[in-house]
Amino acid sequence: IVPPFGKYPALELQPWMYGEQFTFFSNDAPGNPAMENLLDALLDRPGFGTKCMEKEEDNITSPQCEGERGGQFMRPQVAFSTWKTFNRGNWSKDRPSPECQCSTEDLRRMLPECPEGAGGLPPPQFKRATGDILQNLTSYNITDYLVKTYPQILKKSLRSKKWVNEFRYGGFSLGGSTSQNASQVEHLQDSVMVIRTRYRVEKNSSLDLLLEKLPVFLGEMHTQNNVKVWYNNKGWHAMVSFLNVMNNGLLRASLPPGPERRKHGITAYNHPLNLTKEQLTEIAMMATSVDVLVSICVMFAMSFVPASFVLFLIEERVSKAKHLQFVSGVKPVLYWLANFAWDMLNYSVPAMMVVLIFVSFQQQAYVSETNLPALILLLLLYGWSITPLMYPASFVFSVPSTAYVVLTSINLFIGINGSMATFVLELFVDEHLNEINRILKKVFLIFPHFCLGRGLIDMAKNQALADAFQRLGAKPNLDPFQWDFVGKNLFAMAAQGVIFFVFTVLLQYKFFIYFRPWWSVPQLPPLGTEDEDVARERERVKSGKAQSDILTMIDLSKVYKSGRKPAVNRLCLGIPHSECFGLLGVNGAGKTSTFRMLTGDTPITYGKAFLSHHSVLTEMEQVHQLMGYCPQFDAISDLLTGREHLELYARLRGVPEEAVTKVAQWGVKKLG
Repeated sequence: IVPPFGKYPALELQPWMYGEQFTFFSNDAPGNPAMENLLDALLDRPGFGTKCMEKEEDNITSPQCEGERGGQFMRPQVAFSTWKTFNRGNWSKDRPSPECQCSTEDLRRMLPECPEGAGGLPPPQFKRATGDILQNLTSYNITDYLVKTYPQILKKSLRSKKWVNEFRYGGFSLGGSTSQNASQVEHLQDSVMVIRTRYRVEKNSSLDLLLEKLPVFLGEMHTQNNVKVWYNNKGWHAMVSFLNVMNNGLLRASLPPGPERRKHGITAYNHPLNLTKEQLTEIAMMATSVDVLVSICVMFAMSFVPASFVLFLIEERVSKAKHLQFVSGVKPVLYWLANFAWDMLNYSVPAMMVVLIFVSFQQQAYVSETNLPALILLLLLYGWSITPLMYPASFVFSVPSTAYVVLTSINLFIGINGSMATFVLELFVDEHLNEINRILKKVFLIFPHFCLGRGLIDMAKNQALADAFQRLGAKPNLDPFQWDFVGKNLFAMAAQGVIFFVFTVLLQYKFFIYFRPWWSVPQLPPLGTEDEDVARERERVKSGKAQSDILTMIDLSKVYKSGRKPAVNRLCLGIPHSECFGLLGVNGAGKTSTFRMLTGDTPITYGKAFLSHHSVLTEMEQVHQLMGYCPQFDAISDLLTGREHLELYARLRGVPEEAVTKVAQWGVKKLG
């Protein structure tokens, strides 16, 4: 998690910042006065660093640092078997202790398996006033000891379940010397003579002077009394911390022995570096990764709301209550406008709740003076665009619960994956991936889910950039309504709402069925032998003698699936005025299909039908004004009572408002 923007205090660099640990030293030049003096400066009060140093202003030390040198070095007790191993074993400088078993091709080990006594006998040690345990590794092979005791140190560290503290981060070697020797100098002198002979170097030339001084320079590099600082690079501050301890030792060793040494020290601090403009921009980008979760949560919640709007629409379509409303005079455009208005009112409630939550938690990325209007518009336009996008599903599904699950899953999949994909691609520096990301962000704008999720991410990014520029003293004009921020998302959702609504209305008017190509019309089988009265009626209708009839059907046909037998095969029938006529037949004879075609519930495959000279194909709204219809099954709503049904359809049929109650009461009495 990226820390918030702000100024951080300086960090004091001392070895004890890593807690309890083992520190070591080795005097490789025993008897050397300079090294003995340096060792005394390191071991005497105030100890390592400046933790226990006397402060000049108060001349007191911490109670933890009371006491003198801290005692004598003592070797920890060891098992008799370990002592016996080293007392009788044939050990050398190259092989100072038992070997450890490392990983092989046949056996893999996380840590080396070291036998008892690996690394040598435990060195003399005592606990310092600064809290660390100081070990004397003089005469030890330090490399061998550190490597072979590392598993033991690490296993002790693994006892903590919260973090791994390796307990050994550094130490010191005093009195070392460089590896240069006389033989190397002589070898270099021989090489210089060869160069002079082969290349005929001029006397007193620059190259001649360089070759003359080079052996002398190499010989003077052979130095004594070197100091080596060991450090564990897994402690990020270990190198500087232990180097500063040695600097304190060198400083105090240069002073006369006595109390004055305790008052002098060097404290090292790590001051955080102010970020550059580019780094601030990069960190601002990383900081928005947390806000991605916010956008995902909002998208998750807002995916369920619009999916629920199709539940009632599917119930109305399946129960034929929707079709009965159309037959009663409701225009399809008015039907969908009413549903859309009601759904938007319902949607505005959870949308405002989201805004109130952001305001309550004072998320400046969304509720600042410039960002709050953009947030409200994003949520409202998301409802404006996603609601009509859900409507076409009401023509496909027949089970409301199935539609709800499928639509919710689609909303979540598109919203979360689209937003996450583009955000992750932004984190890469590859130009090819950035170009792909730019294309994806343009393509995904066709989805309202992406427009909402990406808009919320861009708002958080906008606020992070504003905070970054403010730290640099700049006042950027980062308007969230700019096209490159949220502007394109708002425009896309505004256009999508209109497009999806028009598409839904066109589906309702069967626009894509009326204008199908001629080759999609199925071929009807030839007519078989007909009864005389049926043939006579067909001849009457086709000859034009039925033009005065109130209802005329000419070769009315219905084929539900291409290649199957027609449910209604070229029905020709004319019904005169004031005549009551019924269709009789066995199940599957086409009675229900005929009425469904006449009322517009299902499209006519072939043929024509006219009601009072109004075509069922092209003038369905006028046909509905002249028609009453009772479906085969109860086209009622479970949310309305019988009286409320009568009042609803009375209003749809144009009954004056003052007479609606009387008409409903009359219907209740009439129907018993």
